[in-house]
Amino acid sequence: METEPQKRQTDRKLGDEWSEWDGKLDLKSVNVETGKRLFLGLALLSIFLMALAIWLGWYLVEPRLRQLSSSLTLVAQAGTYGLIIILLIVFLQTILSIVFHRNLLLQVRHKSWSITFLTPLILALGKKLGVSYDRMGNSFIKVSNSLIRTSQRQIANGKIMILLPRCLRRPIQKQIISIADKYQCLIYTVAGGELARKVIAENKPAAIIGVACERDLLLGIRDVQHIPVIGIPNQRPEGPCKNTTVDYQKIEEAVQYFLGSRWPLSSEPAKTLS
Repeated sequence: METEPQKRQTDRKLGDEWSEWDGKLDLKSVNVETGKRLFLGLALLSIFLMALAIWLGWYLVEPRLRQLSSSLTLVAQAGTYGLIIILLIVFLQTILSIVFHRNLLLQVRHKSWSITFLTPLILALGKKLGVSYDRMGNSFIKVSNSLIRTSQRQIANGKIMILLPRCLRRPIQKQIISIADKYQCLIYTVAGGELARKVIAENKPAAIIGVACERDLLLGIRDVQHIPVIGIPNQRPEGPCKNTTVDYQKIEEAVQYFLGSRWPLSSEPAKTLS
């Protein structure tokens, strides 16, 4: 049984991912906005490297298998090429789902499988190539949000939860609270991963809208894979975890989506309060 001190050590505090930040502001740390192509491109490269490794493994053991059994050789060969084909199919279905705004993903035991299951490998590869973690996170969130929106959903009032970080500016928090009141959403400001998991377990929401930096959103989305999450990255004009802002119009649009609304999205510019 896990002890209380161990629980505290394993808790993830929001903003912990910025512990190595040197406090300096530059364009790369403030503006990490990017498109889906970054994550998808790294995903394709990851699949290529995995396929190469799988094929190389097959190439090395194939002579020994032939000595043992021709039937075993055929089974191993079919498994090798079958695994590579499955990876390519999952990638293609992910792309098609995003392009056509329909859930065309592989279904296994009522669960959809997209290329995002390779996220740890994709992030590691991007890091090796010198790609900013925050840009990769921003691209991942856009891909994840697009996949969430491929399914038709109509969630009842009171079953949508909005999770906010403590670093949001007070006027913005008030604006988001008014949105939550308007649509009867649950809303919580959470300080860490343990608290977020607690409020989720207690309230059992059917959908979550999370506001945080890319690093926290990426980890949070992976924490609650059984619940649809739309992530909305905050903006950090003064650096991470300090007086952050967010386009609250995107929060309202996400709520409307989960409620099954098909209202026209506003053409007004992004709204943030200072």
